[in-house]
Amino acid sequence: MAVTNIDNPHGLRAVRTLSGGRPPMTKYTSYTTSVVYEGDVVQHVGSGKVRSLLTTSGTTSGNYIVGVAANYAATNSDIWVYDDPDTIFQVNSDGATDAGESTEKLRRGLNAPLVIATGNTTTKVSKYELDYSGATTDTKNPLKIIGFAKDANNAVGYAHAEYEVMLHRHFYKQLRVK
Repeated sequence: MAVTNIDNPHGLRAVRTLSGGRPPMTKYTSYTTSVVYEGDVVQHVGSGKVRSLLTTSGTTSGNYIVGVAANYAATNSDIWVYDDPDTIFQVNSDGATDAGESTEKLRRGLNAPLVIATGNTTTKVSKYELDYSGATTDTKNPLKIIGFAKDANNAVGYAHAEYEVMLHRHFYKQLRVK
């Protein structure tokens, strides 16, 4: 029987913090011209409002990433955001694969772009995925790969594997460093 993973783009799901605790959330307001799907990466747009990266021109425009949406939000409504820069997320990779990659050590530490798509209008869940083939040392990429999800059904090294990542280009992390 062939080993496969399910193609299940679901955006980013908060798993835990680096210290092992429950990821904290903060309430924001969504931007007046766009909806945000649960699992979308969001960025500041001013006046305490956030919007999905979907509304920006590319996946590397993450200078103001503030976190990941914990719920769906219509335009100009309340949205809860996992905004702690030490939050670890789980994300489905796109269809690319390297069958020879049998350990998480081969990708750990690389920075990956996002495959950004409009969320599911029925379930209100994001369709963001990790762009496997784009994972490099490029610091403009918004995701830092820290390993594979610890799930018995996760076939490591195959298409659509589940990864654990952190937000590399996080606004609050940049504030701490300076």
